[in-house]
Amino acid sequence: MPIEVEILTPAPLVYSRFTGSVTLEEFANSSQSLHGNPDFYPGMHMILDMRALEDFDVGFDEMKAFTANIQKRHKERGEAVFIFIICSTEQSHWLAEMFRSLSDVEDGLAQVEILHGFPDILAILDLPQETLQFFPEDCRSEAHLLTRSSPQ
Repeated sequence: MPIEVEILTPAPLVYSRFTGSVTLEEFANSSQSLHGNPDFYPGMHMILDMRALEDFDVGFDEMKAFTANIQKRHKERGEAVFIFIICSTEQSHWLAEMFRSLSDVEDGLAQVEILHGFPDILAILDLPQETLQFFPEDCRSEAHLLTRSSPQ
């Protein structure tokens, strides 16, 4: 399955992992599935892990309509939300930048941030370091960055 979605409780955060080649239909299905999940509620921040994304079949016009729908959904619910995107390939950066740019154009409550790693998310949301244990195991490889002591 190219997009796996889970809710990291008790964080609470939505974690979506993109692998292989992803289509717009898979994007839409994952979003619909998430919003139908009884554990999901408006205002949950989202993490889109695109480190394993190899390719995507999503054009500009399709992404524009998808992004407008996402912003509309959040605006209707009245809850501001962060959508964090973690990228490591040129393809994932291109898709993330397109999504962020189109989100910026829409008048909505979802703010999209493209980040380098998971500790950045914990810092921005001011979550405790212990929250990292709720992330999938392969997302914890940067945990050492949270325990570095500062120079005195």
